[in-house]
Amino acid sequence: MKRDTRIAAMALGSAAAGVLSAALLCTLAMAQGASVRWRLPFRALCHGIVARCLTLRGAPMPICARCSAIYAGLAIGSLLFAATWKWIDPRIMRVLLVLAAVPIGVDGITQAIGLRESTNFLRLATGFPVALMFAFWLLATLQATRVKGEE
Repeated sequence: MKRDTRIAAMALGSAAAGVLSAALLCTLAMAQGASVRWRLPFRALCHGIVARCLTLRGAPMPICARCSAIYAGLAIGSLLFAATWKWIDPRIMRVLLVLAAVPIGVDGITQAIGLRESTNFLRLATGFPVALMFAFWLLATLQATRVKGEE
């Protein structure tokens, strides 16, 4: 794997795992009585609507279920790409990314226009695959990119 791709995979995976870990730690702290103000920094990353958040020990996470799945998908996708990059074609990943985006788009749009209310299970089930495919597509595209002077 090219050095740039390896760095990008580590950065993407680490950032996503860091956000998810921080959200989990925040949730566990709130479950032990910490102030709900600890949720505020996460507002820059997610709406954090309590009804759409997963709960741990009775405390809602500061990021919604869909964002939790997206961060998990990015972290796991980065790890899986590192193990499988030789067999991944960016053109196929682009098609798979578009296919993975259809369910999340349908879920989000039908909820936004008031046709129905999504569930946390659907948010998890649509967020994870699109993030996984995004990580694969992004890293495969970076891996396939030729730099001037590189053979």
